[in-house]
Amino acid sequence: MDNHLYLFIIWEQSRNKSEEIINDISSKFIIREIFEISWNKKNFLNNLIRFYGHSLPDPKKKTLLCGTGPFLLIIVQDRNPNFRTGIVFNGKITINDNIAKNKMKYREWVGEEFSIHGSISAKETDHNLTLLLRKPLSEIQNNLPEMWDGTVKQFKSDLIGCNGWKSIEEFLITLNGTINYVILRNFENFPRNLISDSHNDIDILTDGDIILPYICMTDGSIPPRGKMPQVVINQKTIPIDWKRPGDNFYDKRWYNDILKRRILHKNGFYIPSQEDYLYTLFYHMIFHKKLISDEYKKKILELAKTLELNEISEELLGNFNLSKRFIKKYMKNMKYEHPTSLNYRLKNNEFTRLYKISLFLLKTQGLSFLIKEFNAKIIRSISNQN
Repeated sequence: MDNHLYLFIIWEQSRNKSEEIINDISSKFIIREIFEISWNKKNFLNNLIRFYGHSLPDPKKKTLLCGTGPFLLIIVQDRNPNFRTGIVFNGKITINDNIAKNKMKYREWVGEEFSIHGSISAKETDHNLTLLLRKPLSEIQNNLPEMWDGTVKQFKSDLIGCNGWKSIEEFLITLNGTINYVILRNFENFPRNLISDSHNDIDILTDGDIILPYICMTDGSIPPRGKMPQVVINQKTIPIDWKRPGDNFYDKRWYNDILKRRILHKNGFYIPSQEDYLYTLFYHMIFHKKLISDEYKKKILELAKTLELNEISEELLGNFNLSKRFIKKYMKNMKYEHPTSLNYRLKNNEFTRLYKISLFLLKTQGLSFLIKEFNAKIIRSISNQN
């Protein structure tokens, strides 16, 4: 969303301060809508884990703090946002300081550290609203009144995907609102034909690799880090083969470019640009499969014809060594490297990355912040291994 929409949540245990908080919110922001949301009590913990994901170190404590009864969702518009760059362990985010400061103020009023939730970035708002209201973002936005009429709407439903998805379309609605992704290949008949005999999973490339396992989970437990998550669609379990920056499947620079250049397919999901689709398929064929299959050859030739790349021909694809030299030349021109090369591995060493981030956080945020972030990361790592 791009009209500066944000949200606050007043959990059940904090609702004794609802009137005071809502009055203060209305003096600073435009309240667009207020919902009273009820989750099934037996699903509350699972909903909470999926909603907060990796940022929730102690879900059971949070559940006790929130209460499991109905809570208020307040959707607001900030016409004068105050943006700043925030530092988190995984990088930088753009924060609306107006929301962040008021969230902390309301927590002080309640007297508990995490008693009030607030979405401090546009990305977080999109994620939260998609999960909570179970609709495409465009539909949510179009149905919001210009100003709240004073009526609290009732909404009785768990998070979307809590017990699996009714259809692939419902799953795609969730992905579109929560992560930056593309379906990497084999999407030509998607979503009508979800999987085939030769391709029995969904290939997803995303920089939301921390979020995706929580989106996919339905039983309250996320898969261990590195293990392929699964989704349950219409009572059928389907593996997700997910690729992410840093997994050495492609160069990190290429990953980021693919996501920047992604396009929305007519059937409502994101795919690579035609050029990225051609060259990633070419690379996958040469370096991962080490085989030029008839299926991939046909797709590449069709894409080459559309893009008017006359140098890609039957003759080229009939010779493995020539094809390998061709894709290596393309990568050199684009300044992409092969992830297993020594030069790439030295430049993208994980310990080097963590060391640089730690020094930056120490200089900009101080020792206490760095220790807090390390502790949170350790807790998340232990949780992922259990």
